[in-house]
Amino acid sequence: MPETTSSSLDIGGPPQRLPLWAAYGLSLALVAAATLAAVIVDQLVTAPNLSLVFMLPVVIAAVSFGWGPALAAAVAGVVAYNFFLIPPLYTFRVADPANAWALVLLLIAAAIVSAVAAQSRRRALAAVAAAGQAAALEVLARDLAGAADRNRIVTAGAEALHRLFQAPAVILSPGPDAMSLVAQAGQAVLADADLEAARWALASRLPTRGGAYPVETAGFDFWPVVTPQRSQIVIGLAISGRDQGRPAAPERGVETVAGYLSVALDREEYARQLLESRVQKASEQLKADLLAAVSHDLKTPLSTILVTLQSLKKFGKRQDAAAREELLTLAETETARLSGMVGNLLDMNRLEAGAVPVHVAAAAPATLVAEALRRASVALAGHELVSEVKARAAPLLVDASLFESALANVLENAGKYSPKGGAVRVRAGADDGMGWIEVADEGPGFAGPPEPLFEKFTRGVAGDGRAPGTGLGLAIAKGFLEAQGGRLEAGARQDGPGAWVRLVAPLAGPATAPA
Repeated sequence: MPETTSSSLDIGGPPQRLPLWAAYGLSLALVAAATLAAVIVDQLVTAPNLSLVFMLPVVIAAVSFGWGPALAAAVAGVVAYNFFLIPPLYTFRVADPANAWALVLLLIAAAIVSAVAAQSRRRALAAVAAAGQAAALEVLARDLAGAADRNRIVTAGAEALHRLFQAPAVILSPGPDAMSLVAQAGQAVLADADLEAARWALASRLPTRGGAYPVETAGFDFWPVVTPQRSQIVIGLAISGRDQGRPAAPERGVETVAGYLSVALDREEYARQLLESRVQKASEQLKADLLAAVSHDLKTPLSTILVTLQSLKKFGKRQDAAAREELLTLAETETARLSGMVGNLLDMNRLEAGAVPVHVAAAAPATLVAEALRRASVALAGHELVSEVKARAAPLLVDASLFESALANVLENAGKYSPKGGAVRVRAGADDGMGWIEVADEGPGFAGPPEPLFEKFTRGVAGDGRAPGTGLGLAIAKGFLEAQGGRLEAGARQDGPGAWVRLVAPLAGPATAPA
C-alpha cells in the first residue's frame, strides 16, 4: 500500500490515516465543489474576486492532508478558474493579460497558503505525537513504580512500546538454550527467524532490522538491553513491514523505554539481593542462636549425666543404697530435662516445616491440665501448685496432644522463672465464645511487651543468671495454638509480682461461667 500522509502517534488508538490516492482524490473533489459553487454564484450575481473561492480547498487540503494534496488543489483550482470563469470560457486561453496575472497571483497565493497551512499541520501533528509519547511514558513510569517483580516490569515495557508505535511489541529474555518470550503486547507472532535475530542482537549488542542483514526473513526489529547489573532482555517491534509505514526514528522511543526498563530491572535485582542478604543474615543468626542454645543449655545436663554414670561405675560398690538412688534420680531428672530440650527443637522444626497434623476434638480442661502438669512435673518440683480448674469447665475444641504440649511448655516456663516455694496457679474460663486456660507465676514477670518472648530462642532474663532452656517454650506453645485456631496471650500480674500466660482456644460447646 502507498505511504500514508501522517506519522503521528496516538495512545488512544490507531491513528486515522488516509492513503495518498484518497488524499489527492478528496482534494480534487474539494476543488470541483468550489468550482461548482463559483459558477453558480457567477451566473446569479456579479461577484468580484471569485478566485478567493478556490483558496478554501487549498486551506482544507493543507490542514487535513498535507502540503502535496494542497499544492495539487492549488494547481487544479487555477486550471478550473481559467476554464470555467475567465473569458473565453471553456478554453485554456486567456484573452486579457490582467486575467493572466490574476491566475499567476492565485497560484502563488495558493502555494504560499498551502505551505503555511501544511507547516502548521505538521507542527500540530508533532505536538500530538509528543503528547502521546509523554502520556505513554508517564503510564510506563507509573506502572514501573508499582512493579515489584520482573514479570510486571517487562509487561509494562511491552505495553508502553505498543502504545508508542501502535505495532506489536515483544520482550525476550535469554535462556539456557534459547530465547524465551517474557512479555508481549498486540498480535505478536514470533517465527524462528525472529528468535535467531534476537539472539544475534543480544550477542553482538547491536540492533537488527526486520527483513535485513543478518536475518533477512525476520519480521521484527530488535534492540538489546543490558543493564549495569547484567540483566539482559531484547526488545522487539514489528514495524518494518507494516502497511502504515515505518516510523522515521524509532530508536529514540525504544531507547527511552529501554532506559526505564533498565532502571526498573536493576532496582528489582537490588531488592532481590537485599532480600537474599537479609535471609542469609537471619539464617546465620538462627544458626548462631541454635549453637548458643545447644552449647550452653544442653551441655549442663549431658555433663551431669556423664559425671553421675562415671561416679556410679567407679564408686558404686562403696556407696550405700541411698547415695546410689540419689545419683540415679539426678541422672533421670537431667535425662528428662535433656529429652524435653531435644523435643522442643524437634517440635519447632515441625512447626517451621508445616508438618504438624491437627486432629481437633472436645477435651475437658481438667484432663488437659492434669496431663500437662504430669509432663512438667520435673520443672515444677519445689513449687506450690494451685489448680482452680474444675471438672465442669466448658470443654475446648482442640488437639489434645498439641494443647497439652503447649500447656506443658508454659508450665515449665513458669517453673523455671518462679522462685523456689513460689506458687504456680492454673485456672480456666471462657470469654466471647473462646475458652482459655491461664498459668500465673510469682517470677520476675515481663520487663517489656511479652510478644517478643514468643519468638524462637528468646529468654525472659538475659545474662548468665537466666534459667536453663533453649528459649523455645513459648514459641512452640504459640505455634501449636495457632495451628488449632487458637492464640497465646500474656501479661504482667496486677495483684503482685509475676506474669500470666493464657492459652485461648475455641469452645466445643456452650460457654459456662469461669470455673
